[in-house]
Amino acid sequence: MPAIEQSEVVQLLRQLIAIPSVNPGHTDDAAIANEIRLAEFLGTHLAGKGFELAWDRASEERGSVIATYGPANPSKTIVLEAHTDTVGVKGMAIPPFEPTVENGRVHGRGSCDTKGPMAAALCALSKERIERLAAAGVQIQFVGAFGEEKGNIGADRLVDQGLGADMALILEPTELSIVYAHKGALWVELTLSGELAHSSNPASGLNAINAMAELLAWLQEQIVADQAKHRDSTLGPPTLNAGRIEGGVAINIVPHQCTVEIDRRIVPGEEPEDFLRPLESRLEAMKHEGRIRAYTLKIIKAGMPFITQPDAPLVQQLQAALRATGHEPKLTTAAWFSDAGPFAQTCKEVVVFGPGSIAQAHTKDEFIEVEELMAGQRVIEHWLDTLAAATG
Repeated sequence: MPAIEQSEVVQLLRQLIAIPSVNPGHTDDAAIANEIRLAEFLGTHLAGKGFELAWDRASEERGSVIATYGPANPSKTIVLEAHTDTVGVKGMAIPPFEPTVENGRVHGRGSCDTKGPMAAALCALSKERIERLAAAGVQIQFVGAFGEEKGNIGADRLVDQGLGADMALILEPTELSIVYAHKGALWVELTLSGELAHSSNPASGLNAINAMAELLAWLQEQIVADQAKHRDSTLGPPTLNAGRIEGGVAINIVPHQCTVEIDRRIVPGEEPEDFLRPLESRLEAMKHEGRIRAYTLKIIKAGMPFITQPDAPLVQQLQAALRATGHEPKLTTAAWFSDAGPFAQTCKEVVVFGPGSIAQAHTKDEFIEVEELMAGQRVIEHWLDTLAAATG
């Protein structure tokens, strides 16, 4: 076996991939669903290095692990966080939980998103390195949070409990670029109710699909106005997408119900209520005018955007670590959402960073390049060493 395949980070990644941790929202197969198996592996791995463990268990099958090392009264606190869940495996062209190394790539579900970045950070946390950090007064928390793929559930729970730090490194595949800002996400499910009737006499019913078409047209007008009002110089404008719609019973029946799922991306300066208040007012007006009988509005996810200024110490330190290890210190932003959104509420400085490409996330042949995986480990190691030296 080539030496590269025998490296610690590759072997650890293979172990992580072999533990199914599919978000239950992406599978009905209990044998591969839920994250607790991976969380328990992480707990055992980190406890072996001397970390103290705490748990936030949502159920027997789901929960987050919080592993802490360092002084009780630290001069600085850092969080390294990775989500433990993956997307589903339907349609994959490779065995999802039988990791292979071919042509310099590790293949398997989660190899890129986000067990690869997780493995790089875990290997960077050597016993000697965390002891130096602790001696310098730095407390480290490694967090394996469940439920990111369906709405940042684990991260939200931990933030609500007050988990925070001076600096947080959110581990995701960013091609070793430093993501210092991304948009927030507001996901809503909206159902309009009308009245059934035979299609030969549509006036005797109330067509919920027609009402939804009217509402969607109004929402398009609203997003144009919001984009003119809230365009962010870094992240660009807010966006709106109606991603799923369902309604009707049969071609010859006036539909009494129609449901749509909407993804509204939020930029700094906006709040979820800025979208929800006018929407609810419009729905109430449609109900009062008799165009619908009723409606339900369910918030699936409400996540805020985050931004850490490029001159913040965390950003500068990571740029220096990239230069020192021979990589371009690239800064970028993202339109996607991550656990950085929740953690930005309790952490002074937050960035998203890791090896791997987001283009490979969720794919049928998911992989990560071994060279980039090892490079990610080296960058994180250099950052931690610099942090220990500067703090000490």
